[in-house]
Amino acid sequence: MPIPPILWDRTMSRDRPAWIHGPTTLGAMTGGVTFGLSAVEVNGHLPAPAEGIDWDALPFANEYPEEVRYFWTKLDGVTDLKEGISGCTGTNSHVVFLFRVRGLFRVSWRLIPDAACPSTRAAAEGLYARYLGIDRAAALSTHYRAGRAEIVEITDPNAGYLIPYRWTNRQRR
Repeated sequence: MPIPPILWDRTMSRDRPAWIHGPTTLGAMTGGVTFGLSAVEVNGHLPAPAEGIDWDALPFANEYPEEVRYFWTKLDGVTDLKEGISGCTGTNSHVVFLFRVRGLFRVSWRLIPDAACPSTRAAAEGLYARYLGIDRAAALSTHYRAGRAEIVEITDPNAGYLIPYRWTNRQRR
């Protein structure tokens, strides 16, 4: 996995990222999608906005203990959110936007392998590396596996107790 460049202090005892990116950089990297936006606002930043995006119409994300709703879009349709991916992603890969009443708190890339792309790991590692350099005060980045899917998420650090919740693939095999 590529590691973002780091800088060392003069004694070579402490390091820090060479570039510290904050909320402004996050918005630039995601095509204007930032934490706190409503579902309607996030949808408006997508290259091909979906019809009928409204809080009351969004499905519930059942893995969370409080009311969390979401919508998703195919990865192929979101140019800015596909940046940083150099490997194959599988045709069913998608991006999920998760919302509380207060707005967006997590963006989740779900990279799902298929016959033409038997492993999405390289793509996930590149995507994770892209967001790893963002200051933890602006976004928390994670990369994990759920079943065969590689998941990369950026989460609002102010999401409180919802931060540790991970997507669970409930698909039967």
